[in-house]
Amino acid sequence: MSGTKNRRGWGWIRKRSSGRYQASYIGPDNVRHFAPTTFEHKIDAEEWLTDERRAIQEAKKALKSVPADRTAVRLDWMSPEQRDVAADESFKSQMTLAEYGEKWITERKLAPRTRIDYQRILKSDIGPKLGSVMVSNLRPAMVRSWFGSMNPTKQKTRANAYTLLNSICKTAVADELLPSNPCMIHGATVVKGKRDAVVPSISEMAVIADKIEAKFKALVLISAWCGLRFGEVTELRRSDIRYVGTNGSAEPGIVAVERGVTHRNDGNGERCHVGPPKSGKTRKVPIPPHIRAAIDQHLQQYVDPDPNALLFKPVRNGCHVSDRVVRDAFRDACEAANVSQMRLHDMRHFAGHQTARVGNLVETMARLGHTTQSASLRYQGMVSGRDVAIADALSELATHKIEPKSPEPS
Repeated sequence: MSGTKNRRGWGWIRKRSSGRYQASYIGPDNVRHFAPTTFEHKIDAEEWLTDERRAIQEAKKALKSVPADRTAVRLDWMSPEQRDVAADESFKSQMTLAEYGEKWITERKLAPRTRIDYQRILKSDIGPKLGSVMVSNLRPAMVRSWFGSMNPTKQKTRANAYTLLNSICKTAVADELLPSNPCMIHGATVVKGKRDAVVPSISEMAVIADKIEAKFKALVLISAWCGLRFGEVTELRRSDIRYVGTNGSAEPGIVAVERGVTHRNDGNGERCHVGPPKSGKTRKVPIPPHIRAAIDQHLQQYVDPDPNALLFKPVRNGCHVSDRVVRDAFRDACEAANVSQMRLHDMRHFAGHQTARVGNLVETMARLGHTTQSASLRYQGMVSGRDVAIADALSELATHKIEPKSPEPS
């Protein structure tokens, strides 16, 4: 290490190249111990060493006063590192659930949208009843009382709050603040009566794409036939559409899904967050041939030549096109196609249904960017080399309007 050494009568002080002083000493355990921080002034380093030496001397003095008939008596002394650990454990043991939960959120690597959601759930759903309870005092009866006090008609809210509390308590068990996890309610995370997706037929999807405002036609086609999430498709840039073929006949062949955008109110107004896709992984999705011409036309007509230009411009000032604006246009197009109750995200379900008809499970997961299909298929990898074949097969379904066969009556 660079710096100037200074050997004292007891302990060492080293002047670092930064100009600050580092203090250390050999303890009764024959291990060198360093001060938890460096010091701006040498006198402060000397004072720390003086305090440490005094603590050791007092521990040895107390040991000498122990009666001779007591054997295997340990020196009542703790190293600086041990004291830091003990202080941290003492601090944690006195933390309320609100304090520990905030620390839990802060220490985790979370997407901005997830972090904001967790903070809101902790403050609004968990905090009012359990926030002031010391973590070490949390018991199953308290959790049951809290869960029972929540509005039973808001199943998703209750499930999300319970899931977060359960995760926080798991960490508290690992930190030895709790003997066991107090979240023991069977079925607390189950949401019953969840709305089923509205999946249109291929013909209906074609009508929706034709009837929506022209500037959003490519958005519908990419969502429905490439399976992008709304935040992924609205963050697409010109450079994310990769052309294939020769210069004379090049056409959009690949959509690179490398980012997604989310909007969340973090307490200081709504913020735009651009980051990796929801799955955390980028992917390249072959574009089915039957929609390539429409995407090419959109690029020529609506997208600026700048490689970083958004495929879908915000209607008014803003970072991205508003989901409200697209939703209104989409609803009108659905009405024209006689499709009711369909949401924007249902186009992704349509993509999943059609892809599953021509590809296997792993291929479907790869195309849609799924990291999970179910608990038993968690973390399936992308192992298929048939991406282009799947895109071609999807175009066959669309071109010939091949609908799924209805089951024969038994």
